[in-house]
Amino acid sequence: MTDTLTRTSPFTSDIVTEAALAETQRSTNFWVGPSGETISGAETADYLDTLRELLEKRGWVRSEQHDDPQAPELDESQSVKAMLLTLWRYARDLLAPDSGPLTLFGGRVAVDDGADADSVAFRVLDALVAGLTGVRTAQATAWAGRKGRTWGEVRDLLNAAASFARTHGPS
Repeated sequence: MTDTLTRTSPFTSDIVTEAALAETQRSTNFWVGPSGETISGAETADYLDTLRELLEKRGWVRSEQHDDPQAPELDESQSVKAMLLTLWRYARDLLAPDSGPLTLFGGRVAVDDGADADSVAFRVLDALVAGLTGVRTAQATAWAGRKGRTWGEVRDLLNAAASFARTHGPS
């Protein structure tokens, strides 16, 4: 179940909702996934709820950290096999289900609910961000990664998108 939006959430604005609705009507395929099948509003909302729950559980970060102190140091005297094994183990640990906080995009990669729900859900997120910013090409992942963005704002976006999908998506 989706948490209620805070009263100060910009995504509760009628202007944002109307702009997002206009975006859904510009494309006859807005609610259609890559499989060519229509994805229901409920399925889209469930995906968004799962994404929000994952980010709440693992934690959300605005951007990836590229200065990981636990990254392995490779020794030039190692064999290629030993180097590759070291890097493979490091990558496996990074992708583990409980390996730490995720960006919005990282959460998208970690949620395994199929390409259809993922594609439609991110169209809904993008439509709401476009409605908020007034820029049709705005993208939710870029919006979430802006310096100064907070988890509360990203959570409000996810909640609003789930609510929007339930209310305005196909049955």
